[in-house]
Amino acid sequence: MLPHNQIKDRRLQYMRTHQDAFDVEPTFILSLFEEAVIGIEGACGVEPMCHVEEDRLFAIDFQVSNEGLGDEGRTWPRAWTDAVKFLDKVESQVGIRLNRNFLDRFVAVHIGSHKILDNTIGIDLRPRHEDSCIKIYMHLDLDEDPEDLVRTAIQLDGGSYSAEILQVLFRSTIAIGFNLFLNGYSDIELCAGCVAERYEKDIEFKRGQYLKHYVHTFFSQKVRDIVKEAFFSTVSFSKATQAEPSLCFIYENVRDVLQYFSFNNLGNRVLNFCQSQDCVSYVGVDTKEYELGKQQLEKFSIVYNKRDMCQQDSILSFLSKRNLTAG
Repeated sequence: MLPHNQIKDRRLQYMRTHQDAFDVEPTFILSLFEEAVIGIEGACGVEPMCHVEEDRLFAIDFQVSNEGLGDEGRTWPRAWTDAVKFLDKVESQVGIRLNRNFLDRFVAVHIGSHKILDNTIGIDLRPRHEDSCIKIYMHLDLDEDPEDLVRTAIQLDGGSYSAEILQVLFRSTIAIGFNLFLNGYSDIELCAGCVAERYEKDIEFKRGQYLKHYVHTFFSQKVRDIVKEAFFSTVSFSKATQAEPSLCFIYENVRDVLQYFSFNNLGNRVLNFCQSQDCVSYVGVDTKEYELGKQQLEKFSIVYNKRDMCQQDSILSFLSKRNLTAG
């Protein structure tokens, strides 16, 4: 067991290694985020993501979750305090006004909910101010019915979903995300997840059957095949993107990714970096269905997860203890 200050240093080291590998230019918001990450007490998971758009690479995307100690990792609503401090600091020191209406109203209703495990704090910074955002995701207890939380999110965002999608969201949602863009826009993302059938005997995962049925009915054969093989798959819906939801496929081993996806040079660069790293809990590919029909992915994201204690537990053990998202 490392001393507490060394554990905090390790999570900062994870972020700095990522920044160095992808030539990230320091920014003031990034420095504020690093301060927030260092200030989180308890165990953390650090999740960097690289976005590739043809010949462009955007690498300032980090999610950090406060996974806590004991009580099966439950830190809600204590973890919410870290998010509020970070949001307040961004507004006061950067001089911008975030639209926190959806987020604050959701928390006001569900601050005492036993169905929320924890929340992340995250950033996704792009060259254009209007494309950059702060991200807050609520991880849901996989043993609890998420319908009331999902209904609140949909009512706030005003999204109109088909009956089939609503069934998926009411039964298979594992996380609810709030994207606060620096230009004052905000939206809500609903992430549904499922485990591949061949892993179901190894882990008790009570969500996902409605999502699997939806994927089988409405998605291409390519998507269906990947969902059958990837350890974990998510489909993320929002008011703006429900026609083209984001798909994310999670793998234990980086080498497994190359069996199902072909990337351009930037994608291969990111994968090679992930493969060179120790303590990677999992790696995922996030893209759209239409991209999967191409010979080589051109617009996609690659995410990987590292944890404070660098535990070498399998992803099965990790998922059995807490929620798993990529996003």
